Amino acid sequence: MNEVTVPRRLTRFSIEGLFGEFNHNIPLHSDDHVTALIGPNGMGKTACLKLIDSLFHNQWSTFQSTEFRSIIFEFDDESTIFVNKEIETDGDTDVSDTLGVQFVTTFNNGSETTTETWVPRSYENFATKVGSLERHLPFLTRLGPKSYMHDATGKIMSVQEIIESYGDRLPVSVKRSVADEPVGHLAKITSQIDCHLIETQRLLVFSDDYRRSGHSGSTLAISRKAQVLREIIAKELADYAATSQSLDRTFPIRVLQHGSVLPPEDLRANLAALDVTRKGLTDAGILDSAGDDVLPSIDQINNELAAVLNVYVRDTQTKLGVLAKIKDRIQLFIELINDRFYPKIVTVDKNNGISVTRDVSHVVPLEKLSSGEQHQLVLFFELLFELKSNALILIDEPELSLHVTWQKQFIPDLKRIIDLNDFNVLLATHSPQLIGEWDEIVVELGEVDI
Repeated sequence: MNEVTVPRRLTRFSIEGLFGEFNHNIPLHSDDHVTALIGPNGMGKTACLKLIDSLFHNQWSTFQSTEFRSIIFEFDDESTIFVNKEIETDGDTDVSDTLGVQFVTTFNNGSETTTETWVPRSYENFATKVGSLERHLPFLTRLGPKSYMHDATGKIMSVQEIIESYGDRLPVSVKRSVADEPVGHLAKITSQIDCHLIETQRLLVFSDDYRRSGHSGSTLAISRKAQVLREIIAKELADYAATSQSLDRTFPIRVLQHGSVLPPEDLRANLAALDVTRKGLTDAGILDSAGDDVLPSIDQINNELAAVLNVYVRDTQTKLGVLAKIKDRIQLFIELINDRFYPKIVTVDKNNGISVTRDVSHVVPLEKLSSGEQHQLVLFFELLFELKSNALILIDEPELSLHVTWQKQFIPDLKRIIDLNDFNVLLATHSPQLIGEWDEIVVELGEVDI
């Protein structure tokens, strides 16, 4: 019997001794799906976001480099992950070969509570086994035996950071020599939650695949979205075509075997509803304006025609239903962006993906949009089209590059997107305009005066 996987949610993050002085208890508001951290500079809002993100991306060095005494992650199935820097070993583990941090996972195992302990080891002591990393990761330049520079970002990276970030791109032989991934329930938890961190310095570089490619810069990120949307629409249209072919093959047989048939007035109502649905798909840039499956006007409906139309209506509802989800997302995307870009107009179509015009004849290249416009377009695109259900999104200072009007719109529009995509957001902000009247989602870190 196959095990049913129930979506898991992080419900609370607690940390003691952050930077040697702060204790924070952060509940995530599951009903609202949005939690906002506010507090003075230096309280560790960004550090908390990075630690949460690091758990779900196996970035164990973040826990090593951040000063704290203990951390507790709590989940909605009552599982917990306790992180501390006091390692208890069985005598077989050399502490000097570890990162100096320990993960204790507690979970319900049927009728009893089970505890598992895991200590990540340090890759720095295995540098000689790794070999020439830059040969496998060409965007790296070696600076020393255990030090590299990321050519695109200029960031200096240790062997530990490189293997944690890009280990999946290394040859199997190299990965085996340094493999040290969590197992058991800890691995299960970290693999079940799709977590994304949007940092202040790279709000336009959100996708993990894009980040791992070694690229940087907003121009590539904004242009890439048009290509991604073309690919998404093409996939949906392929599914639509496959469904259509399957139904069309059996259409004559099902007409001859028809059972009850809708009365003419109901058939006309359904045909009109299909025209509305088809127009919505056309306006969203998914279908061409003159589809081959559009029926001419029908004045009289006899019994024989009713039998045909009855099957046609059901089939067309099924076919167009394949495109319903992508249509709803594109329509909301266009609405949200056009509300911000006026007098510019954003359109979507299956050939170009995303286009921006100032008037009918003036096309605006995507990379020529302002930083604030690029930020909004990329952020909303990611949230609408590139997330898994039940994802956890961490956003650091979403108000950056946004004028006050856009800040006031941010949370209401975010909740509209969540209604379509079902994900959870934890954000850190300094903006009273962004928080507005949403007191119920706020968690204060330290004394706040806004």
